[in-house]
Amino acid sequence: MSSGEQAEWFFESDFGVDIRCGIKARLLHEGRTKFQEMRIYEHELLGKVLVLDDIIQTTSSDEFFYHEMFVRVPLLGHPRWGEAERELDVLIIGGGDGGILREVLRYPKVRRVTMVEIDGEVVEFCQRYLGFNGDYDDPRVELIIGDGAAYVSGAAPASFDHCIIDSTDPGGPSMVLYTKEFHEHVRTLLKPDGSMVRHMGVAFHHHAIYRPILTEIQDLFPRLQVYRNSIPAYVGGDMAFACATKDGHAIHEPQAEDPGRFYNAEIHRASFAMSEWWKQHYLPEPR
Repeated sequence: MSSGEQAEWFFESDFGVDIRCGIKARLLHEGRTKFQEMRIYEHELLGKVLVLDDIIQTTSSDEFFYHEMFVRVPLLGHPRWGEAERELDVLIIGGGDGGILREVLRYPKVRRVTMVEIDGEVVEFCQRYLGFNGDYDDPRVELIIGDGAAYVSGAAPASFDHCIIDSTDPGGPSMVLYTKEFHEHVRTLLKPDGSMVRHMGVAFHHHAIYRPILTEIQDLFPRLQVYRNSIPAYVGGDMAFACATKDGHAIHEPQAEDPGRFYNAEIHRASFAMSEWWKQHYLPEPR
């Protein structure tokens, strides 16, 4: 199908559950990059929709549900957030749609942002069609089109305050970003009170995949905290986010008020409330 033609339906299948989206506007882009199939649709409710390898990655109508919680909970939850002299060096692995970068750059105390995205075409076409990305021309930003795992393995020890891993689900080029070795390298590059955060799938569908990975992260860091949020465009209920801290600090209490389009202090606190099902089926066993 070429750009501009009508697309009637898009199907996404996950664990035998299908999503069917009516596409009543243009297919804005379709093609294969070096790493994956990429399509960008327009939908009457979801807005612009980024699809990689037949999985919805983000939509312009609800991306802030995801990006605000991904960035603000671990940053605003840091006990030293309010220190005026505190400056932050942030590493983003993935995040090709640019929403994570946008959220990180909103804070003047962020001194440097290094973003490593393996697929340059995702960055290019998301800027062109989605338009919610951060400013790649900001002097604080270094954009590297390359292998995130390779970058992490070669990074200097204690060179970043915070690492955000916004990758696709395990599989294909992102599989290496879920290994124990990768998380060991992330731990090494963090400063003594640094933190790492990553999305960890939709618990109801993906608990068998992600729980062993959570257990490995828990074994590597003094504290692991999981929080959750519903992203309307994703099938299966609440998505999990996992934050690991190198010095063991907790992040569940916000240190500053910074309401966004979705985020506020109340939802920050509430996102750490876990049902018994989550405790039994998704969270790793307590140490």
